[in-house]
Amino acid sequence: MDLALVVLIQVLYAVASLVIVSAGLVVIFGMMKVINLAHGEFMMLGAYAVIAALKVGINLWIAMFVVAPIAVGLVGVVLERLVIRRLYGRMVDTMLAT
Repeated sequence: MDLALVVLIQVLYAVASLVIVSAGLVVIFGMMKVINLAHGEFMMLGAYAVIAALKVGINLWIAMFVVAPIAVGLVGVVLERLVIRRLYGRMVDTMLAT
């Protein structure tokens, strides 16, 4: 029974992660007409930021809820300003750039 509960929680976690990523993709495409395929890279960058913050000695919760969003947000702003902003409306080019 315990194993079934653990598997159920893992499945729900995986489904919730996919829903969040796909919702972000839909919002970005619907509002800005940009096909952004970099969601996985940004999730990986957030996980790397948490691991790097933990190695420096920052608390896990602060790393997850403060350091990672700020780090990924800054990278996202830089990427949007330098690359994506020039490609608005050109869907194939934005897909290739991201």
